[in-house]
Amino acid sequence: MDDRAFIVFSVGPVQSFISAARTLRDLWTGSFLLAWLTRKAMEPIYSKHGAAAFIEPDMSRDPMSPQNLRKEVRSPCLPNRFLAEVPANEAESLAQACRDAFDNAWQTIADNVRQALQTEIAKVKGDGAAEWENSVNRLWNAQVDSFFDVRVTVVPRGAIPGDAVRSLLGERGALGGPWDGASEEDKLWTDQAELAARVHATHKVIRKVTRYSPTPDAQGMYPGKCSLLGTYENLGPAELTKAAAFWQALGGKNGLSIGGVRIRSGERLCAVSFVKRFAWPAYFVNELAVDPRKMRLEDLATVAAAEWLSHEPELSPQTVRDRHGVWSGEWLHWERPEQDEEEGFCPPEVWEQIKKKRDDQGKAPAYYAVLMMDGDRMGKHLRAKPGREHPQSISKALMTFALNYAPKIVEDNHGVLVYCGGDDVLALLPTTKVIACARQLNEAFRKVWSQVVLGGQPGETATVSAGIVVVHYKEDLRFALETARQAEKHAKNNGRDLITITVCRRSGEHTMALCPWPFLDIVQGWVVAFTPSRESPAGASDRWARHLYRELPVLKGLPVDAMKAEIRRQVDRAEESTRKLLSPDAPKKAGAKIVEQLEFFGGLWDQRSQSLAQSGAPPAGAGIRSGQLLENFLTLCQTASFLARRRDE
Repeated sequence: MDDRAFIVFSVGPVQSFISAARTLRDLWTGSFLLAWLTRKAMEPIYSKHGAAAFIEPDMSRDPMSPQNLRKEVRSPCLPNRFLAEVPANEAESLAQACRDAFDNAWQTIADNVRQALQTEIAKVKGDGAAEWENSVNRLWNAQVDSFFDVRVTVVPRGAIPGDAVRSLLGERGALGGPWDGASEEDKLWTDQAELAARVHATHKVIRKVTRYSPTPDAQGMYPGKCSLLGTYENLGPAELTKAAAFWQALGGKNGLSIGGVRIRSGERLCAVSFVKRFAWPAYFVNELAVDPRKMRLEDLATVAAAEWLSHEPELSPQTVRDRHGVWSGEWLHWERPEQDEEEGFCPPEVWEQIKKKRDDQGKAPAYYAVLMMDGDRMGKHLRAKPGREHPQSISKALMTFALNYAPKIVEDNHGVLVYCGGDDVLALLPTTKVIACARQLNEAFRKVWSQVVLGGQPGETATVSAGIVVVHYKEDLRFALETARQAEKHAKNNGRDLITITVCRRSGEHTMALCPWPFLDIVQGWVVAFTPSRESPAGASDRWARHLYRELPVLKGLPVDAMKAEIRRQVDRAEESTRKLLSPDAPKKAGAKIVEQLEFFGGLWDQRSQSLAQSGAPPAGAGIRSGQLLENFLTLCQTASFLARRRDE
């Protein structure tokens, strides 16, 4: 249809904006802002042509519209990109309208935050108000206007003949597959959509030239850099002594606070970081007419201890807030109720509850887990079948997963869903629940794909790769996110359809292990066995795994039968309670069961190697069968023990 055109929209930077976070609130708000702004950019097309105009993502339920968010505020579930098909004669004007809608929405939020800050800063630090105002006048608009990189590409379908499109893209589809026998119209549509995506990708290769030139103050001085976004100067006084006093006042106990959101000690923020931090209390609370108390996000110490807090008798942070007006996860690790003035005094009633839970359950966990998941080869799946209906079915499947499955799975595992863009998930969870959550998300993703995309018929199911990182709640959140991202990349680089689990101990020891998805059932079984309970206060011992890990240099050089014999010997030497937990049905054969699990682990890697070889893909990760197999296996054992038992180190 020569009278139609594609509009491809994307916005960046994504990772640097979202991950520039010290708190879970910063992280979640950054994701929400991007989803909100992308939805605003869709509005010109949506209001005129409806949800059917969008190929990606599925907009039939419009989850991020203001109307729907007023009914139920949800975790962000829109990606930072969309593909729409519109009449060709409207395409250019609609594309510009999308860009303008994004810019206007961002500016509106920034203006609301700026106004709220000016009012509050005058109260907190009257002496610094003049220099604050001066810095805002010099830097605010320059920083806000220069941050986002919005790209919009229009590709008229009739601009390039079909033969030319095919010559640019090459032959598509295998003989006998969905492309064989498909209509020429469907083939051409998919080729043209692919061409639009490639043209847009070419535009993105050209780096944005940021038009940002900070203006010095009257003395020719520039402020220091933002503690979250180091590319911009922080606002406020430029002179070091004045700046230190100004930010100390803002971050103090009685410092800057808007709707309960505040500046933390040591922070110095630029305009973009201010907007991200205070967008909810300064804008969204009124825009969406929601109770600000419902938008509280727990601190990382509370995330780490979420399951521990839920055990009877439950200690609910929200209940504590309702009664006393304050809650801090730091209290769980204090030795006295007034240990840290910045975190506030722990109410006596709450302190007694915390002490009782410690006596009954042991120390509160100090480690939490970051789970990051991403779909594998989604571009290949989108092109697997020609025609408009196929990518729309994929978009529908991704939105179904994002709305109907991911939030409940994460919540049921005591976690916080930061975002789910369909095939892209970020969640924070207690360590004892992260393996189960990852398994359930993977199974749900495959289930939805099979039902919606394949229609219950045989076919190639999409896979996901994932990274898990376990970190202490006092660790920098930015480090945790980057480590989780690297773990996910490690899984993809080793053949995809894998999960990488990294443990970052406070001692400085970091371990990493690759794991095929089917083996997570066994890893979760180990977590359960190692977890202390009322029936088994100590849980299973992991001494056998530590002994074997120390002997790895020797074990790797042994014949396979001798290596297995040593594993059986070490496990069977463990105390009876450990053998019962590791092998409830046959405690006397616990060693043999561990060897069977090792053999199953090796078999999964053998299957992967064969599958990769048959598909012609490079056998990344296949070498794990020789030398690294036992090391990965034992690392997973120790990781399971750490998740369950030594979470309070």
